Amino acid sequence: MDWLTAPFEVTFVQRALWGGILVSAICALAGTWVVLRGMAFLGDAMSHGLLPGVALAALLGGNLLLGAVASAAVMAAGVTALGRTPRLSQDTGIGLLFVGMLSLGVIIVSRSQSFAVDLTGILFGDVLAVREQDLLVLGGALLVALLVSVLGHRA
Repeated sequence: MDWLTAPFEVTFVQRALWGGILVSAICALAGTWVVLRGMAFLGDAMSHGLLPGVALAALLGGNLLLGAVASAAVMAAGVTALGRTPRLSQDTGIGLLFVGMLSLGVIIVSRSQSFAVDLTGILFGDVLAVREQDLLVLGGALLVALLVSVLGHRA
């Protein structure tokens, strides 16, 4: 059985495992809420909608996480605004913003003369590159997700 447990003796594999567990818990909480609200398409759209913020932050040498958060806020505000429009269903608004934000991100990346950062690596990440600081951020995000789930629960 040593062949089964030996890989987990390495520190970076342990961090990767904990990172995966924390992300799984966050996604379970958020995913349940999203599916129950009938907004399953939102998760896919939000992940693709982060590209413009990440691309701008990388281009300007800023914090990529802050760029992603700003882009997510714009996406969420847009989905909310379009969802209140009686002429469009919420899925239609999500689809429009999904394509629009993704296109904007691709335009930003393609117009850059010297884009030295590989955005696919940033967007998809590498679970084996999880640092202790990332685990702390994920732990905080899990606490926020738990708090929102408890406060937003309807009996």
